[in-house]
Formats: sequence, structure tokens, C-alpha cells
Amino acid sequence: MSLNNTTDLSRAATESRGLSMDAVAACHSGHLGLPLGSAEIGAVLYGNFLKHNPAEPLWVNRDRFVLSAGHGSMFLYSWLHLAGFDLPIEEVKAFRKLHSKTPGHPEFGETVGVEATTGPLGQGTGNIVGMAVAAKMAAAHFNTPEHTIFNHFIVGLAGDGCLQEGISHEAASFAGRFGLDNLIMLYDSNDVTLDAMASKTQNEDTVKRYEAANWEVFMVKQGNELAPIAEALDKARASKSGKPKLIICKTVIAKGIAEVQGTAKGHGEAGVKFIDASRKALGLPDEKFFVSPETKKFFAARKVTQAAEYAQWQKTFADWSAANPAKADLLKKAQAGNHGDVASLLAAIPEFGKNALATRVSGETCINAVAKASPLVLSG
Repeated sequence: MSLNNTTDLSRAATESRGLSMDAVAACHSGHLGLPLGSAEIGAVLYGNFLKHNPAEPLWVNRDRFVLSAGHGSMFLYSWLHLAGFDLPIEEVKAFRKLHSKTPGHPEFGETVGVEATTGPLGQGTGNIVGMAVAAKMAAAHFNTPEHTIFNHFIVGLAGDGCLQEGISHEAASFAGRFGLDNLIMLYDSNDVTLDAMASKTQNEDTVKRYEAANWEVFMVKQGNELAPIAEALDKARASKSGKPKLIICKTVIAKGIAEVQGTAKGHGEAGVKFIDASRKALGLPDEKFFVSPETKKFFAARKVTQAAEYAQWQKTFADWSAANPAKADLLKKAQAGNHGDVASLLAAIPEFGKNALATRVSGETCINAVAKASPLVLSG
């Protein structure tokens, strides 16, 4: 991926910072640290890397992005708005308001473009592993030598707090063991947590930890620069290592608010009282929730490109459906949540006698019976 649009991406990153600052200031609550510190990551993801179509947000072969550090939700909302998803500026202004589409933590089903409900630290590291398994399973079931229907990536963004949680260890172990090479996790490594510098509670070698779990690790020492992020994502996507990928981005928390950036005070909303001066220093106008015509034009053009890519996939999908009607019917039913007639599934479960039987054994028997009747059921 050649970054020939750095001016557009840099401007979008600045405006995403402005949206995040204005939204948190308007509701007197929220987290500025990640949205400001990871703005360049968002610019590369939504401005260049992710394969999706905002006009068709449920496209089955879209790349999935999950924000594990859900407290930094304005990162996600600002980029969904800028990228042209159905999240109007009025909803951004209603951040953390009851019944808005911009709740304090991302909620699946409430906001178009949000792939998973996240909030508890580390949860998203498990979500993305499950999604990567599902993507591998879909490719194995439905792709044919003539037609590739599923080849998408699962991308996550996690923070220091996420990697301190036990679930991140379990998820990493599973992903490495099964070689989920369609998984890319970006690590917003700013060395800061809510109450102190991360070094107060965390001194492990993250590179060695993930390499030991059979991950391929990339280091981006300038995590607030566009080109190194784009280069790492390119390498991760092109890699033939057969391993999941971790991209460690060394970022500055709350970058753009000089008084708190790089400190624990930058994690939450403490920087709000400095945002007027910060917005001015960033070159933003006095208008709150500002998005420039140039940024709107950039993402409008990107949507045209994305729509063309989607149309090409639709043609492949139509050809595949015609050549594989049984597979196409199974996929259609799966998308509708129809995994078989309930009565038939229940009938597939055998009767058990009165002899004592460990529930793990009877459970295994039941699950295997259901899996034979419904081939997309997965258990472990």
C-alpha cells in the first residue's frame, strides 16, 4: 500500500482529535487518551487499509475491526463518522447520552460499523480470535478452487490495560496454536494506564510473550507517524508466516494536549480544560465538531473505490452461487440465523440410559450430533 495521500490522512487524524475532544468536553465525561494517541492508527486503518463498504456495512467479506479498549470509544465513533458510515454528526454530538448511537462503550447492534460490544479490558482480544476462527471456518466451507468468497482480515486495537488481563493470554495462546494468520492486533503501547505509568504494574517483554505464543511481531517505534503504521500493516497482511500478527505501536497518550499528553492524566477527561488552546495549536478552527470539506471529499472518493471493490466481489459471489447452489443455500440460511429445524436438531440428540455418565461425555455426544445436522456449528 503506497501512502500517496499523507496530507489527507494527516488532516483527518487532526480532525478526529478535534471530534474526540469536542465530544468528551460536551458531555463532561469520557476518555481522551486513546482517541488522541491513536489518531494516526485510525487514519491509516479507515483511510487506506480496511476492506469494507460503508454503504453495505454487513458485507460478509468485509474486514472486521474491534476496539478492545472500549473506553476509547470516541476513536471508533470519530472514524466511523469520517469514513461515511451511518453515524451523523448529531450522534457524535450526543456522545454518552441515553439512547444515542454513541454510548460510552461501543455496543454491537446499536451503532453501524461496531462489530463487537467492548468495555471490560481485554475482552476484544478474545472477540477477534473468535472472529478469526469464524472467518477461517467460512473460507473452508464456502471457498472453491474457482471462487474465493471469504478472505477478509480481523483487526483489533488493544491497549496496555487489555494486555494486563488474563483473557489476552488465553486468546493469544489459542490464536498462535491454531495459526490464525488472518488476525492482526494493533497494540496501542503508550506505557500509561488510568492511575499510573504502566511500569508500576507491568514489566514483561511483550515481544517475547507473543513470539512464545507463536505470533509474528512487528514494532512501530513511531506510532504517531502514518508511514511506519502503514508499512507494518502492509507487511502483516502480506506475510506468509502462517501466524497471527501483533503490531506494537509506540504512541503518546492524549497527543495534542500538551499539558497532559504522555501522562496518566491524559487517560480520561482531565485534558478537557485545555482543549481550546489545544485545538488552536492543532490548527483547528473555532467551530466545534469541525470536519473540513477536503476530508469529506477524501472519504467520499474512498467510498466510490470501496463500492467498486464490493461490486467486483458481488460478481464473483453471483458466479459462485450459480456454480454451487447447495453452498449458496447454506450460506443464505446461516446469514438468516437458520441453522436447521429445531425439531430435527433435537431428534439428532440420542437418548441416554440410566447408567451414570459424566456430563462432559454426554455433552460431547449431543454437540457432535447437532454438528452433523448443522455443519456450521462449532464447539470446543
